[in-house]
Amino acid sequence: MDKLPLDEMIDRLINSDELSLTLTATPQLAEKVWYLMENTCIRAFTAGDLQAKKSALGALFQLYQTWLAEPLSMAAKNQFHPLLTRIRNYIESEWLRAEKKHMVCHKPVLNAGNIVAELRKLCEMHPASHHPLFDFLATSASATQIDYFFKSDSALNLLFFDLVAMGLVGSLPETRAEIARNLWDEIGQGSHEITHVNLYKDLLKRRDIALPDNHFTHLYDWQGLAGYNAFMLGGVNRQHYYKSLGVMAMTELLDPPQYQKLVAGCLRIGMTERDVHYYAEHITVDIGHADGWLNNVIVPTGKRHPAAMEEVYFGAALRLQTCNDYYDRLLETLRALEIPGMVR
Repeated sequence: MDKLPLDEMIDRLINSDELSLTLTATPQLAEKVWYLMENTCIRAFTAGDLQAKKSALGALFQLYQTWLAEPLSMAAKNQFHPLLTRIRNYIESEWLRAEKKHMVCHKPVLNAGNIVAELRKLCEMHPASHHPLFDFLATSASATQIDYFFKSDSALNLLFFDLVAMGLVGSLPETRAEIARNLWDEIGQGSHEITHVNLYKDLLKRRDIALPDNHFTHLYDWQGLAGYNAFMLGGVNRQHYYKSLGVMAMTELLDPPQYQKLVAGCLRIGMTERDVHYYAEHITVDIGHADGWLNNVIVPTGKRHPAAMEEVYFGAALRLQTCNDYYDRLLETLRALEIPGMVR
């Protein structure tokens, strides 16, 4: 285990049988893991080592996945092990520090009266909201490239019900109806056939794309891991709950115009309306969801807890920043698929 990178080391620890006994029997192991974690974070978030960044964010991804683990698994048993909790807290703080340092947006004085306008302005001005990835998908992408997009989009689309449900726990009473409406839409308003998870799986099936157990997260570089982690951050950490409201609001604002371009690209290569049902539905539904998150969740939260608006704004900026990084990387990958001899 001495030569393993951090993400693989953490995976081993998470799935270890009798982790506490192992660490008691070999106390130097905890010291080695802690040193590896500190060193990886320095290289990742200070020195700009992209391989270290992937390893650090991959370790955080593994730790977050324990919240979704099979309840009788070792990962579930080790979920709150003190060493793993300390490691998670450390990586989170270093990652968020680095993300904040790279944010270029001007943060206004925020309150419940202006938060909606400021969040909309933040989204409109950010390059993630008009990224060339979706122009490429609309006008130029091949079937192979669009299928790769579907693969890369799988993990968060299939997790979204859980993410919304996480936002309901501990929410203010006046926000629960809106969050519950989002959940109701996610489960197809009671229809098993058109739950969003089943619509997406149907899309993959119709494209002859076999869904692996990890939902294609193996395709992620550091950008994809950061984007995934931004969603999980507030769901598994109470102190980051308000950030998650900003993450969710930005997602609902971003998706409709981008999905319009994606659907156009899908129809261009011969896909049917049935094939793109998942994305087409989100073009209209997410407009209402965005308004609901902004006015029925974030504004009431701001009225009750004015200081929360800075956290919401940071979460929104985090979503946009990680999303833009992910789009940059995905567009680069899609274009490389057309290079002769390039295997993905």
